[in-house]
Order: sequence, then C-alpha cells, then structure tokens
Amino acid sequence: MLHSHFFETAASCIDSPALWVKDRLYSYGDIQTRARRISAGLTAIGQRNDIGRCLLFAYRSVEAYAGVLGILDAGMAYVPLSPKAPPSRMATIIAQSGAPLMLVDRRCASGLEDVLALLDAPPQIILIDDDASGTPLPSFASTLTTLPSVPYVRRPGTEHDVAYILFTSGSTGTPKGVPITHANANAYVKGQLQLHERTDNARHIQLCELSFDPSVHDMFVCWATGGCLYVPETVDPVYNADFIRRYGITHWSSVPSVVGFMQQMRKLTPGAFPSLRVSMFGGEQLPRSLALAWMRAAPHSKLFNMYGPTEATIASTCFEVSADFIDTPQHTVIPLGRALPGVELMIVDADLQPVAAEQTGELLIAGPQITEGYLSADSRLGNDRFVSKSFPGRLAQRWYRTGDIVRTTGELGIVFHGRVDTQVKVRGNRVELEEVEHIVHASSGAALCAVIAWPLDEVGRAAGLVAFVTNPRVDTEAVLHACRQRLPDYAAPQRIVSLDEMPLNANGKIDRKALVEQCARTMIPA
Repeated sequence: MLHSHFFETAASCIDSPALWVKDRLYSYGDIQTRARRISAGLTAIGQRNDIGRCLLFAYRSVEAYAGVLGILDAGMAYVPLSPKAPPSRMATIIAQSGAPLMLVDRRCASGLEDVLALLDAPPQIILIDDDASGTPLPSFASTLTTLPSVPYVRRPGTEHDVAYILFTSGSTGTPKGVPITHANANAYVKGQLQLHERTDNARHIQLCELSFDPSVHDMFVCWATGGCLYVPETVDPVYNADFIRRYGITHWSSVPSVVGFMQQMRKLTPGAFPSLRVSMFGGEQLPRSLALAWMRAAPHSKLFNMYGPTEATIASTCFEVSADFIDTPQHTVIPLGRALPGVELMIVDADLQPVAAEQTGELLIAGPQITEGYLSADSRLGNDRFVSKSFPGRLAQRWYRTGDIVRTTGELGIVFHGRVDTQVKVRGNRVELEEVEHIVHASSGAALCAVIAWPLDEVGRAAGLVAFVTNPRVDTEAVLHACRQRLPDYAAPQRIVSLDEMPLNANGKIDRKALVEQCARTMIPA
C-alpha cells in the first residue's frame, strides 16, 4: 500500500524528522499520531456509511500531509483540491468525485463559501485543523464537524484499491478524473528506489500542490527512504533559491519553468546550491541551456529529466544528464530517455503498427503504473486512449496512447517531437485547448474560436494562451472574466483577439500554424 512507505519508516525512525512546514519540524512519530487520529475518525464514519473517497482541501499545512496519510490508512482514496482553482471548477470536481466527506484545514475553510453555493449536495465538511492562533472561521462554521475521537483500528485494504484521484484538463470542457490505485503508485515508488541511491539525512523540497501528481513522488519517495519533506510557504523562485541554501535541501523536483524564473532573477550562480544531490525536472521540455545553468549552480547534484502523463502515474521515462551530453551544443533539448523499471514503451503509426527505427510515431506506455481508465462513465472517448494490443517482444497487453509524437535516437533514447492533438503544457501544467475553447466559445458568441499557446520560448515551451474569435463586437473583458471564473490561472487566455475570419487550411480546419505566425509577426512579442 502506498502509505506503508511512511508507516514502515516510522516504525524504525519514530523520532527522525519527517516534515518541515510553517517553520516547524515534525517527527515521524508526530505525523503518525496525527494521521492515525484522522484514520480512526474516518474509519468510524466509513464503517457506518461505506465511504470510499474523501476530499482534501488543505494547503501547505501539517494537516494536509497528515490528511493524506490518514485518508489512505482509513482505506479511502484522497481527492485533493487546489485553493488556487476558481469556485466553479472546484464545484465540478467535488460533484464528479462523488466523495461524501471533505477534510479541511482552517486556512482553506474560508475559501469554501462560494464553492458550496454552487453545489446541490455539499459533502460533510470536517475541520482537522487544531490551530489556536485565532484564524477566523467562515460564516458557515456552525455546519463544520470534527472527527469522532475513537480508538485506532488498522483498516486492511488491497493494492487494487484506489489511492488518490487527480483531475486533469478535459477535451470535453470539464476536468476528467484519473483514479490511481495503490498498485499503480507503489510500482512508481519502487522504481524510483531502484533508480536512486539512498541519501543520509535527505531533505526533499515539495513545491507543487497536492492536486498535481509530482507531489506523490515528493512525499512517498522521501518517506520511503527516511527523509524529511520540506514545504516552503510559497513557490516564489527567488524565495526558494534562498530556501535551498538555508535548509540544506538535498533533493529538488520541479517543472523547468520554475528554474527558468530563477535564472532570470540571476539566482543560478555557479555553486549556488552545494547541498543538492538529486535534481529532477518534468512536465515540459527542459532546454540544454537551463540544464547547464542548473548543473553549474548545483555541482554535486545528479540531474534527471522525467516524462510521463498522469494516466501512467507520475513518470514513465528518465534521462540522466551527463557532462558529455551537456557539453555538446547541438543538443538543444534534453531527451525523454528510456523506460523506468517495469515500464514498457512502443512507438506506433496511426494504425497502431510499430514504426521503423529512428522514425517518428505516437508513444504508447504499458506496465503496472497504467491506470484502469477515467473516473466518469461519460469519459468513453477518453477511455479510448487505453487500447488492448500485443506487440512482438513486449509482455504488455494493455497500452495507454499518450498522444505524444516521439522517436528513438540510439543512446539518447526517446526524443519528443510534438503532439497528435492540441494538448499543450503551460508553465508545466497540462491544458486541453478544447476545454479552453469550449468556454471561450460559450462566452463570446463567436461562430468560430481557436486558442493557441503563446508566447513560446526557444524550445517551444508555452508561457500562456491567446484566444481568437470571429466576432467583431465581442466583449473581451467579459470573455476573459468567464475564463478566469472557470479555469485555473495558467489555463485562462491572457488575451482575446477578434478576427473578421478565421484562417483555414486546405482541409477546411482552423489553421493554428497561421495564428501562431500572426502572433509572431504582428501581435505579441515572445
């Protein structure tokens, strides 16, 4: 079970530091006590109501991490919510999750009022924050409950139980839930333990929110090796450059964009981060120039480029950047590398037939990390991404179609070449352009609309989005407001552009390449 990685370490290292958050250090024993108190209360409720899922709305607090462990230990799946998501998106996720319970900390409770107003059947909200600092509670505080105080009884489960559910951008206009089982997550963690040597007194930084799957890596790879998870109050790059030095962080994990901001602020000076031993990047392409700057700033650290969709549990491939590779100028982008332990890969054409060596095609992924499918029964089209097929020399029978175009290049392994669809990454976050276009179209009244990623850097990484509409009388501020009300900040267009007519290609489809060229030529500087 995924949470066993924590509790097994706690059994032998009860007094060792496990978590640093809000300027306080907590031992494995401290967190275990809190987690089991939550587990006992949830188990008592769950036995009465047969509850299998529990929402978690807590942000960078000890309650957030005890909540993850407590929910798992109670035999439930945790469904994390982001405090940065707009109320309508949170309400959609809550409704789709079907979870009847929600654990909240005091900081997040005040952000629930607008969300609850949008729900026909709100979940039971349980306050797990014992903060006595005087932080005010919301007006609906009288409806908050607390967990019953009951003796702890371990609740058994199986590796096929769902451990957590994450919601990604959906091409149908609404987020789609991805249930990850204990077997999926445990296969990933075990693979990481094979990949990396144990570091004494390891200090892992945790930057991303619990609603993004790299957080699972940060937590459970750290705790499986007896390390301490350090949770800074902010993801501000300047703050965290100093944070690395102040707390002697040994393990770093982030999207490349975070480090790009550090570079812009001149924080990647040679030898700036001598404590780092392992650095991992993923979520978007890693330029050679940025990798080189990071290696100079962290001279004692190994550097890994990780790749993988949420449906394949955190990461599926890895490339370790060597000195020889980084010294070769023609390598402008770090490759995706090779399969992680237990993962199988295939590159196929549109008919799902293997392509010849060195030829481009769509990447398929198989292995114990692949989820069984999407949460909603309405996700039939999405579930078509999971296919059953046998390939010579491969053990797997079930594969996930990533939509990523790649090719194999000898010793470098797999290299990324683009997408078969319009999915993009914005500052490392996955965005289905169809979801954004659905909202732009509904709020603009335009006959046609298209959203593109812009501006782009030298390796094609997107910093934002621009929407084009064929409505000369469009109220651009109203459209932008509608997008901000329903989308995370990274998925909301930064600008709405009205066109007399939309450029079309020879097949009569919107010519997105022409729109990108228009941005580059006349509109917005990169």
